[in-house]
Amino acid sequence: MKKRSFRLILFVVAIAMCGCEEFDPWADVDHGPFPALPEMPEKVNDNNYIYVTHEATLSNRKVRNYSICFDKTKYAARWIAYPLHTCYRGSTDRSYQSSQVWPYDPLIVSSYQAVGKGGYNGYTRGHQIPSADRTATRELNEQTFYMSNMTPQAYDFNSGIWLDLENKVRGYMCNDTIYVVTGAHWENTSRYAGKYPIPTHYYKVLLRTCKGNTHKTVYQATRDELKCVGFWISHTATGSLNKSYLKSVDEIERLTGFTFFPEVDVDKTVCDTTAWGF
Repeated sequence: MKKRSFRLILFVVAIAMCGCEEFDPWADVDHGPFPALPEMPEKVNDNNYIYVTHEATLSNRKVRNYSICFDKTKYAARWIAYPLHTCYRGSTDRSYQSSQVWPYDPLIVSSYQAVGKGGYNGYTRGHQIPSADRTATRELNEQTFYMSNMTPQAYDFNSGIWLDLENKVRGYMCNDTIYVVTGAHWENTSRYAGKYPIPTHYYKVLLRTCKGNTHKTVYQATRDELKCVGFWISHTATGSLNKSYLKSVDEIERLTGFTFFPEVDVDKTVCDTTAWGF
């Protein structure tokens, strides 16, 4: 009897400890101006834009994987927004059959998407939400291989400074959730991979609590408890990631025309490089 009671106490304590972290990424929907999600940029009325959200099962419940603003004229997403937390990462084997890799996004008409194999004609298929950010389950990870998540990226860029940035962002994970918007930008595009226009720039904007362990959503946190920043990188960039690539979220809004974190009370004019490890 005593052993059973002790085990029960351990189980309850374990659930309580996990609850602060494991379910934190999804509490924002309950505390925010539903159905707005903290990471979702403000939607732009454009007939060429398609908005979809992919969901998957995690910890026995349906959760959002990521959301897309897909541009039919670019055959690619303008941005992909998603929460990032240790709950979304694990040890999923990412070795798939060739037929399972680079499929069309089932929520977007296939003719609007780039051809999965050979379509980029000398360029790599660059993820916007990284595969490595979604390794908790096979379902989460496989959705990152949809062609709606790809853009034509130069090999040296994809395996160089862009990979460095992806690793850097994962290093910002904390007990609280970090919210990420990754985007591609076409500025006076004149280069193509086959028929697909090649982005001239890529960017990421990030939002999280300053301390990282408040166990609050960004809707519950005060303005002083939050921080945000942006990264803006030319597709021709080489070398190491450094603070020259950091910008305020407000500045990236001016560059892209999108409004980020519209429902969150955070100062988007600040670009404190030291607060982000630079």
